[in-house]
Amino acid sequence: MPLLTTKHLRLPWIKCHLSLQTCLYCDNVKDKKSKPTGNKYRDTVYLPKTDFVLSLKKAGDWFKKSELSELYKWQQNENRNKQFILHDGPPYANGKLHVGHAINKVLKDIINRYNLLQGYRVHYVPGWDCHGLPIELKALKKNKKQTLSDQSIRAMSKTFAEESIQVQKEGFQEYGVMADWEGQCYRTMDPLYEAQQLDVFYAMYEKELIYQGYMPVYWSPSSRTALAEAELEYDPGFVSKAVYVKFPVTADTLEACFSLNDAEKSQVFALIWTTTPWTLPANEAICFGSDLTYCLVKNLCNDELYICGKEFVDQLHSILPGKSKIIQEIKGSAFKDFKYTNPLKQLMDPSMDVVQELPFLEGDHVTADVGTGLVHTAPAHGQEDFQKGMQYGLPVDSLVDETGRYTSETGPLLEGKRVHVDAEDTVISLLKDHIILQESYKHSYPIDWRTKKPVILRACKQWFIDTSKLQQQAMECMKDIKVYPESLRQNMDAQLKRKYWCISRQRVWGVPIPVFYHRDTEEVLINREIFDHVRDLISKHSSDCWWNMSVEELLPQEILSRNGLGNSSDYRKGSDIIDIWFDSGTSWASVLSDDKVADVYLEGLDQFRGWFQSSLLTSVAYRGKAPFKKLVVHGFAVDEEGHKMAKSVGNVVDPGQIINGHSKATGIPYGLDVLRLWVANSGLQTKVAIGTNILDIHQEELFQLRKMLRHLLGSLRGFDVNILQTNYSDLLPQDQYLLSLLYSYGTQVTSMYEEYRFGRVLTLLQKFLSDLSKVYITISKDRLYCDSVQSPGHRSSLFVLYHTLEVLTKSIAPILPSLAEEVYKFHPQKKTSPLFHTLWYHLNPNWNNPDIEKLMSTAFTIRDKMNEVLVSEPPGNYDAIVIAKSRLYSELKKLQDAETSMDSPLCEILQTASTTLKSSQSGEVTADDKDIIVSTRRPAPPRRSESVPRNLQAASQRHISDMLSSIRKSDKRADKQPSTMQDHSRIPRKSVRTNRRKNAGNKNTDVSSRGEKPLGTDYDSG
Repeated sequence: MPLLTTKHLRLPWIKCHLSLQTCLYCDNVKDKKSKPTGNKYRDTVYLPKTDFVLSLKKAGDWFKKSELSELYKWQQNENRNKQFILHDGPPYANGKLHVGHAINKVLKDIINRYNLLQGYRVHYVPGWDCHGLPIELKALKKNKKQTLSDQSIRAMSKTFAEESIQVQKEGFQEYGVMADWEGQCYRTMDPLYEAQQLDVFYAMYEKELIYQGYMPVYWSPSSRTALAEAELEYDPGFVSKAVYVKFPVTADTLEACFSLNDAEKSQVFALIWTTTPWTLPANEAICFGSDLTYCLVKNLCNDELYICGKEFVDQLHSILPGKSKIIQEIKGSAFKDFKYTNPLKQLMDPSMDVVQELPFLEGDHVTADVGTGLVHTAPAHGQEDFQKGMQYGLPVDSLVDETGRYTSETGPLLEGKRVHVDAEDTVISLLKDHIILQESYKHSYPIDWRTKKPVILRACKQWFIDTSKLQQQAMECMKDIKVYPESLRQNMDAQLKRKYWCISRQRVWGVPIPVFYHRDTEEVLINREIFDHVRDLISKHSSDCWWNMSVEELLPQEILSRNGLGNSSDYRKGSDIIDIWFDSGTSWASVLSDDKVADVYLEGLDQFRGWFQSSLLTSVAYRGKAPFKKLVVHGFAVDEEGHKMAKSVGNVVDPGQIINGHSKATGIPYGLDVLRLWVANSGLQTKVAIGTNILDIHQEELFQLRKMLRHLLGSLRGFDVNILQTNYSDLLPQDQYLLSLLYSYGTQVTSMYEEYRFGRVLTLLQKFLSDLSKVYITISKDRLYCDSVQSPGHRSSLFVLYHTLEVLTKSIAPILPSLAEEVYKFHPQKKTSPLFHTLWYHLNPNWNNPDIEKLMSTAFTIRDKMNEVLVSEPPGNYDAIVIAKSRLYSELKKLQDAETSMDSPLCEILQTASTTLKSSQSGEVTADDKDIIVSTRRPAPPRRSESVPRNLQAASQRHISDMLSSIRKSDKRADKQPSTMQDHSRIPRKSVRTNRRKNAGNKNTDVSSRGEKPLGTDYDSG
């Protein structure tokens, strides 16, 4: 479309020439209107009418909880060729729900409902994670007795889990989640589930993927159990007592490297730095980097000599009280034969006759950027330390018991001291002459995810999965998995690089590791026949039988005799249970029967180190493939300031309070729809903010949506189904334009649902509602309200409004199922089937019409420029003359065939009383245009045959400059001609139709951009 810069405005304009003609009489004379005594127009207009309420207060949730199960069972019995599986990651059955649960379950429900409408048979089985320490601890809190039997603890834990499941189940149904809540649910404490979990365990044991070993693991003294990495949180503000310690270096090992006299040799110390001084009693070596450069630094105040990394020297100068200097530099490789002593060893065992010398060891893990360049090594309390201990045969026994206290091996001065309580202070006190600096060190430190207390690394005998053997295959499987958002894929890759997974826990509420130990040798006993017998008992009696039955019942003598394994009395049953991440991670074995693979796993961001990973590893180990095709990852709820939610802070939001609570701004309940709008809008963001201000915004959006739906329902009252047979070519251009917008909206919405971008769905919805209200309804309401119901224009509008309602309703249905079903109950076609018994909307490819969008864009540009001239004047009071160059003229002719018209598409778009379209040879704006003086006088009332009022003798003059619009003020006297208003097919002027519509009333159904009421005033309107 060609553009022209005029000499007047220096702005790009469409090549059209418009000049302004105005009526001085109409401008200056304002008639005082008397209030009508009656509404003579109401019966002459087709106003929207529906029983669908606008008020959010009166609107309710249009489903019963029983319908959620009925819908799920209905679609399960439908003969559908394709199936969609969303496998539910089990929430923890340990109390009430929070907004994190709402995010998770509502997102899953949106996905399921979308696929249901797409014609899939949805497979979704809700589940609960029922075992583990958190439930055990909460159950114990209800009973203050300190001594309870294992059976009692398990019984109390089971009862607590069952109560929590019932509470959560009610909550999930309140969220509108579709599932068979009374039938198809799984619980990790169900006997069959436990038996199937053990099938996976033993299969992995037979493949030597599960083994018992001794090594340092994360240990929680507060819980008295080992923890997996997935059960850790990190406290970024944790403060440790860090110390710089000097260990005496054995004099006779220095000769090969340093030229020192005997007095100097006795003053040489190796400097180490540690944030865990409680591990110093377990120190067995100092590690160095062979390629690092070290220095011998002399303290000029006391002549002591310190060995440390070169990069640490400057810091050492600042630490020492007096001056110091470098005596010599040396490579770390020279330390391989060095020895040193740990002063604590003599204090721990005063009877020791000979001072124990400890080695310097080369370590690849030693770096120069942290610490002194020399690393304190305690094999029982660190991963690299343990590897060095095993490599060089160092002691790896832990000197700390399960409660975090020093054992008797540490001697009378340390025994009983507790880590993170008084152990550190005691060690520092004993080493006071060997500590050159003590400081508080703030850093990130692992804590128990439930007790929130610090954990330690402690060597002990545990059961492990050798994840290093599964790593390559798991990473290969991940290449075929789609991750949403894709940027989070690296999170899984990072988690798969760990070498082992500790799966044993020292608690009682869980599934037992089904092994027996020889009472004398502690040798493990388990084979296929023993396992099958135990599995059979558990499948019948649940895992309770492991605690309730004797060894003789669990390990029958006849099995031992057949295998030549001695007597039942020779063995004891194991006391460890399986990590709950293994419990939930094997849920595919119970829920995805017949080797099925889920289409989607959806959980929070933290599940890469939890359920996502445990599910992948166990499935790869057992079935050789991933249990899912897609991973969809959502974020965590934070308050409006971005702070993490915590009970201690008081910013925790209860989803039930959102549904049943009231907005402080409006006094209206938020309801389920606002909750689901918030969840959908959050989408897959890492942090999801929630607060009253945010909820108020969603409440306003919901109100505007209801307003539009009510208008559409009311406009379609008494809808004639024969209108649906209308040919696309018979539709008016502006109606074809709306269908093109509808096609674009529907196509994009479908794409966004497929990509799980539900927030984008709502953004598209808001944009479409804006276009529908401010553009289409604004220009078409006169035709819709005032033309004959049998007129082509009226029927054309109803055709597009019908399809708009259909697409709009189904596009929001997965997110707002209650509202969508409510719309269907008030649908003019009296739909008898629920919306979710139907299929997704169909978009006719013919609706996709870029040409009509381009043409309408041109017309809208003319309208916008005209409105700039009129400012706040109603365009319906004017006649417009559009003079366009040939190319533009030929395009606009598609919107107005006659030269002058009062009801053409172009006239409707411009919203003027009449529009005259003329062709210009040049289309140029000349210099003379600046001085145009237009003369008019009030025209006589026009007849239908008159297309343009005649220019009469001038009554006044107005100087018009910089205008490209020719507009004549309409004769308002025509509004006083009731005889012309009775026949809808013969309406002489747009202003007549407009005033008739306005006088007829019904403001609540008018959703155009003009005259719209503020949101708050309409909340309670019917």
